[in-house]
Amino acid sequence: MTSHVSQRGGPLRAQSAVGSLDAVGRPAQLELARTEWLLTTGDGGFAMGTALGANRRRFHGLFVPAARPPVRRVVGLSQLHEMLIVDASSERPIRVPLSVEDRAGRPTIEESEAAPCPPLIRFERDRSTVRWVYNAAGVELIKELRLGFRAARFAVRYSIRVESPVVLVIRPLAPLRDMGALLPEGESDRFTVVSGERGCVVRCVDPEAPAGQDPLELRLDASDGSFTEDRAWLRGCRRLFETERGAEANVDDVEDLFSPGEFRLSVKPSDGPRRLTIAGSLGPTSISPELFEKRAATTYLDATIKRALDANPGLEGCASLILAADAFIVERRHERTSFSTVIAGYPWFADWGRDTMISLPGLLLTTGRYSEARSCLTVFARHLSKGMIPNLFDEQGGEPEYNTVDAPLWFVHAVHAFVRATGEQEWYDEHMHLRCWQVLEFYQSGTRHGICMDADGLITAGDETTQLTWMDAKREGEVFTPRHGKAVEINALWHHALRCVAELCANSEPDRAARYLDLADRVAESFVDRFWDDSRCALHDCLHPVVDDDDPGEVRWTPTGEIRPNQIFAASLEHSPLDRAHQRGVIEEVTRTLRTPVGLRTLAPGSERYQPRFEGDMVARDRAYHNGTVWPWLMGPYAESLLRFGGFSDAARAEAREAIRPLVDSLPEGCLGQMCEVYDAEEPRRPQGCMAQAWSVAEVLRVAALAG
Repeated sequence: MTSHVSQRGGPLRAQSAVGSLDAVGRPAQLELARTEWLLTTGDGGFAMGTALGANRRRFHGLFVPAARPPVRRVVGLSQLHEMLIVDASSERPIRVPLSVEDRAGRPTIEESEAAPCPPLIRFERDRSTVRWVYNAAGVELIKELRLGFRAARFAVRYSIRVESPVVLVIRPLAPLRDMGALLPEGESDRFTVVSGERGCVVRCVDPEAPAGQDPLELRLDASDGSFTEDRAWLRGCRRLFETERGAEANVDDVEDLFSPGEFRLSVKPSDGPRRLTIAGSLGPTSISPELFEKRAATTYLDATIKRALDANPGLEGCASLILAADAFIVERRHERTSFSTVIAGYPWFADWGRDTMISLPGLLLTTGRYSEARSCLTVFARHLSKGMIPNLFDEQGGEPEYNTVDAPLWFVHAVHAFVRATGEQEWYDEHMHLRCWQVLEFYQSGTRHGICMDADGLITAGDETTQLTWMDAKREGEVFTPRHGKAVEINALWHHALRCVAELCANSEPDRAARYLDLADRVAESFVDRFWDDSRCALHDCLHPVVDDDDPGEVRWTPTGEIRPNQIFAASLEHSPLDRAHQRGVIEEVTRTLRTPVGLRTLAPGSERYQPRFEGDMVARDRAYHNGTVWPWLMGPYAESLLRFGGFSDAARAEAREAIRPLVDSLPEGCLGQMCEVYDAEEPRRPQGCMAQAWSVAEVLRVAALAG
């Protein structure tokens, strides 16, 4: 038997054969068990699991809707466990389980060849559907999953053909829990079940939920067969990927799953092909078993690709990237209004200010989604406070968090890119001019977290306890990558922002524009003077403030001495503070010490804190997060620096395309059709972190358009 993991959906079609699933097929089983897939709903909800069908993260599930879009995501349906009973009326019926779970106290697929494995012959993921194909004991069965679009709905369709009488038994596992939590069987008093002839309603009350929060309710209905209420628990479901991420064994990597009963469908050979659809929804949303009959999803995705190609013909051949980008563009709902935003990554990230602004040009402008870009910029502008945009919205509707020095500067960059792409200068003058002005003025005079302009024109921020840049790993009070003071990319962005706003207000406020240009000139001079390291012909990463013991009023700015990738922004941004000689030095050092085929290392090998592997418990992973670990999104500014230094010549375009090619070719790895958050710093470079990361996709897509 041969199994394939395949992805359909455009000119960059990626297909990976994974070998045999017969008695000597362990390599296939192992790859299927570690290959993940993702479907999304457009409002923060998703479905995610492994190609083998086993859930191996606490976040995996066939239906993980957003109860407060795009957040408060809950695992509504963890799995549908299927059993085929062949010759059910005979004295010796054959029972064939189609589902598999790692169970506590039992060997996993990795640990033993005797571990159970379903009779799966093929797994597929296309634009809107994931599909498992089984063949065993004279039964051919196809299981397909689709999600509703911007509606908390799903449908699973079974197509079955048999050679002898068969009963298909399906047991839904419905924990109805926060996606990051695990419930033990002792929580059974949370659940109530109201059953009908072909379905049921499962309700879960969380005693620790905030006052006024409605109970979670899952509705399940079948198109055929019957439903029998039979409350039960599947105990000891092991989440192996959580174990590998350092979860406490048998505590944080094991859960018990509640099931309200069983669906049954009897099939005879004379029936010919039969179909059964189990549809479900969260809350009062109407159930639609016809998800498979409608072509709305296909039409929407076709239109998404066409719009992107109309906006950027250079994206020809990038359909898979365009579809990958679509997964992150979601609606955030507030009372009776909604606006567009960007999910930073699946399965566990929400919409963050920094990630949204970095991703916006690639996800929205490159693909021609201008209305969503305008909506996204508008809502973050409305929440501007003391020159800062939120880095995080509160999931319960409380006040947002303002804790990043770079997000406001990326906001200015995104606004400038939007006006460049659309020509909507009037929109800028009416809605964004004062917002961008506030960012620049507050950064000069001072705002939260010690963010302010120093006498030399450069921006300083934070102290030993803060992490305000994108290298923000901190756990249990320990800052793993201290970058307080003057960070190189912050000041490159500061120089760039001054020139962007000067350009945008040149006609309406020429005096202000001239003032910003004068300040930008001073920043550029100080930037080279402070950050340039003649010994390496490259840039320092960060300058820490050190108080002079002999003169407490005097502060010396001391370089960290580490080689990091943040200097690449000084060469990639349109308004660079560097001349060509300095740009060449930066590009050459980054290429020599930090570049890998799938992104840039966050710290050069040989450094004292260099960590080649992103593994271990959460403390170990946070320590490695920015101390060597490779980030794919950094290949965007790296490739852009090649383009700008090469004057966008044919040779420079070819070099940029070659730089991102390994990432495009890696789409079948990790999570099918997506790009991960990080990779290990050394071979073998395993995909790690969030399996689907917005800015990884966004930056590769943006560069593909620039170099096309």
